[in-house]
Amino acid sequence: MFNYNARYFENEKTIANSLPDDLYAYKAYIGSHDISLESGDGVFYLSKDLKMAKFQRGPIQFKSEIFAVVIRGYAGPNREVSTLEGTFLPYVNGCSTRQLIPAERPGDPTFQMLHIPPYSSEQAHHIHSTARVVYILKGRGESVVGLSGKTTRSELKEGMVCVLDRMCPHHFETKEEGLIVLPVHVWSSIAGAEFNHPMFNGTFLINQGH
Repeated sequence: MFNYNARYFENEKTIANSLPDDLYAYKAYIGSHDISLESGDGVFYLSKDLKMAKFQRGPIQFKSEIFAVVIRGYAGPNREVSTLEGTFLPYVNGCSTRQLIPAERPGDPTFQMLHIPPYSSEQAHHIHSTARVVYILKGRGESVVGLSGKTTRSELKEGMVCVLDRMCPHHFETKEEGLIVLPVHVWSSIAGAEFNHPMFNGTFLINQGH
């Protein structure tokens, strides 16, 4: 039975692991960590100044200062991209997104950027079949988690990390201040067309026939 759970981390050095029975294993490093990456694994991470999103394949040893997600069994090409540019693909409710580090093939992990403007919601209530590890880059909002009126609300603000376990019913909301979040999708599709990209694919709306 699933524990509809989201995990939140703020101003702390910690490691968040995938669930024991997840199909895809990951380890999220929050705060400053020395990381030793084995051959065949890969890591998404942010530069210390938050200006660059990067991916490195193992073997490698390095110090992650802010946020890193190691994906077991995935060793895509090394990449880096600026986080300072805008978002270019449409999403729902006035939101928009950009693939920072796109998947190479269907099923590969990916690093995304999602802009949620003020007084909006990033989706109707929904689930994903695999985990999302989300860094809050800018702004402020709320994470709404749960079902059937039994929901909890948790504040989201700059520098926090939110780990959404698989099948966790959730959505993010904003009020007078918008949000820019950087989710690592442990699994995703590869598509990048207008309405056929990783933020849409792998998202399943609740109680709306999808």
